[in-house]
Amino acid sequence: MRRLIGLLLAFILGVGLTTALAQKVKDAVVVDPDVHNVVLENKHVRVFEARAGGGAKSPMHSHPPFVLASLGSARVKLTLPDGSKQILDLRPGTVLWLENAEHSWELLAGNLHVIGVEVKSAHAAPTK
Repeated sequence: MRRLIGLLLAFILGVGLTTALAQKVKDAVVVDPDVHNVVLENKHVRVFEARAGGGAKSPMHSHPPFVLASLGSARVKLTLPDGSKQILDLRPGTVLWLENAEHSWELLAGNLHVIGVEVKSAHAAPTK
């Protein structure tokens, strides 16, 4: 009986750790470190820079609520978790607020160069 309880406990802990790791792995900086790089992080924000060119692709990943500022010109095809696709045209000076974005993308034209500012306090704020 003790062995059965031990195995059950190990299974539950294993599932919990696997779920936590799966959620963390969706983080853009973890999933696609060649493109997404943290340039500053403190208790308030995490700032990342993303750069890509020449038909680059990024696997499915997520971002908490964040401000995106484009420094370059690029046309990007976004694929959402439900399979729908959107074209996003970025120009220098384009600024967007994105809530809990989850997507993969493919660079169709230009050179992607963006700065993202993830607002840590926005994680806990209820969406209205």
